[in-house]
Amino acid sequence: AVGVRSEGEWFCHGINCPEFTNTSTAQGLEVRFYDSALWASTNVSSISLQQAESIGFNRLFDYISGANEAGTAIDMTAPVLTKVIPGAGPNCNSTFIVSFFTPFLYQTAAGPPAPTNPLVYLNQLEALTVAVSVFGGFQNQKLVLAEAAKLEAEVSTDSSVQADSSTYGDSWFVAGYDAPFKLTGRHNEIWLPVVM
Repeated sequence: AVGVRSEGEWFCHGINCPEFTNTSTAQGLEVRFYDSALWASTNVSSISLQQAESIGFNRLFDYISGANEAGTAIDMTAPVLTKVIPGAGPNCNSTFIVSFFTPFLYQTAAGPPAPTNPLVYLNQLEALTVAVSVFGGFQNQKLVLAEAAKLEAEVSTDSSVQADSSTYGDSWFVAGYDAPFKLTGRHNEIWLPVVM
């Protein structure tokens, strides 16, 4: 595995990103290993990924803009990470857990200032092993679902990994690294929890 300090990755744009190590399977699938880290999160129930991400982003942006017990600004980080927990049926709401990585400054026992909005909470995301798929352009639900299905198919045919369904069920993650008005060179990822 190769060690990476993620803020050095071009797609982090010089801001704090969670650190990872990575490797590739014989079939060329990228697998990343993330240590446990603190995130600020909010849950949104919706049938629309874009609607959920917009609601979640705004809540979290308010938090880092001063809607916290210290009334202080907290640096923006990347990615905006959304855990997708699919609903029970075609027209049932899914749960989207939208999260901002907590800056390295606050990755401590004390952590960052607590949110004042009861819908925003601090969340210690456990160590995570994920297969990763990268895609460009603007995220929309159809594109994200197609990329997630493609990654799931790649994992299912790669004998060196398997989906970690015992821990994560059928949930998966989408990560966006760019400002909303960046037009070109956009970097998005699908993360599918796996075991090797």
